[in-house]
Amino acid sequence: MKTFFFFSKTTFSILVGMFITLTIIGKPCDNTPNLEMKIFNEMYKGEFDLIVPENKKNKKLPVYIILPGGVVKDKKYENFKKEFIIPGVEKAEGIIFSPKISWKRPETAALEKIVIDFIMAAKNSYHIDDKKIVLIGYSNGAMQSIKLTENNDHLFSVLIVIASNFNFLNKIKTPIYIIHGTNDRYFSINQASENVSIARGLGCNITFVVAEGKNDFGAAQYVCELNDSIIEIENSIWSQRVE
Repeated sequence: MKTFFFFSKTTFSILVGMFITLTIIGKPCDNTPNLEMKIFNEMYKGEFDLIVPENKKNKKLPVYIILPGGVVKDKKYENFKKEFIIPGVEKAEGIIFSPKISWKRPETAALEKIVIDFIMAAKNSYHIDDKKIVLIGYSNGAMQSIKLTENNDHLFSVLIVIASNFNFLNKIKTPIYIIHGTNDRYFSINQASENVSIARGLGCNITFVVAEGKNDFGAAQYVCELNDSIIEIENSIWSQRVE
C-alpha cells in the first residue's frame, strides 16, 4: 500500500513543474486541478474513480464519496457505476469520488488515508463546499463508511448507509440516512429497525428509509431511494445551514 505524506516539501520539490493530466470521467471540467490534485493523482494513480462535473457558474460543488464494498473486479465496478452511481448521484451535480481500496476488505487506516487525502486535495483544487461532503456506503462499503464516520465525525456532513448489516456502538454527530429493503435476506428489516432505535437511543440523528420490496440482489434497485434522500438532504439539512 502506498503511503502519502501529504504536501511535504520533499514531494513538492520533486513534482513542481511536472504536468500531470488528471483523467476525469464525465463532462468537461472548468476547474483545472492544481498541484495538490496532481500530486494526489500521481501518488494514487489507478486507485480511484473520479467524476468532476462541468461548473461554468463556478458555484460551490458538493462532494459524494462512495464506498461500494465487495465488487472486487473493474468490470463489476463499472456495472455498479453505470447502474447505481450515475443515476443515483450524478444529477446532484457534485464531485463523485470512489476509492478502489473499498472494493475489497481494506484496513480502516488505509481507506481513511486515501479518503482524507482526496478531500484535502479537492479543497485546494476545486470550488467545493466543504460543508457538503456526503459519504455513501453500500453493503460492505456501508460498514466501512460507518467506521470512517466514527473516526472523522467532523468531516462528513451526511452519512448514507444502504443495504447493510449495520450497527452503531457510539453516538455519531453526523446526520445519518439508513436505506434498507424489506426483503433483505441477510439482515431483516425488523433487525434494521431495532438497530435504528438503539442508535437513536445513543443520540444519533437518523432518518430511516424503508425500501419496500427491495432486497440484497444489487444496488441498482435503491437508486430512487438514494435520489429522494439526496433531495431531502438538500432541502432540509443543507437549506438550514447558517453561512
